[in-house]
Amino acid sequence: MDELARQSHHGPNYKQLLHLLNDLQDHQSSWPFRQPVSEDDVADYYEVIKEPMDLSTMEARLEAEQYMTPEDFLKDARLIFDNCRQFNGENSLYVKCANKLEKYMWRQIRKISEWSHLQ
Repeated sequence: MDELARQSHHGPNYKQLLHLLNDLQDHQSSWPFRQPVSEDDVADYYEVIKEPMDLSTMEARLEAEQYMTPEDFLKDARLIFDNCRQFNGENSLYVKCANKLEKYMWRQIRKISEWSHLQ
């Protein structure tokens, strides 16, 4: 199936959400959030964090049309940042990365006039 045919099946926000997700994945502070937290590396993570989220999971959800609105997308993005802050100390490198990436995300969102209502 060619690219144009595949894109036509996506919802109205798909291109903007994909662009935002790619921007987040490419950001220098996104490295802790690109893949799920490994239970081998952080044994108690899934005991503390009951609803894990990461950028690769968000990508799969976007491709599976699970984000019908920008708000749906933002819910999962916030989950990444909130989980990080819950699990790690406020002065940790991970929280610093989360804070930088979240600020960057909001700067990108503010560039999209149709999303001016988002908070």
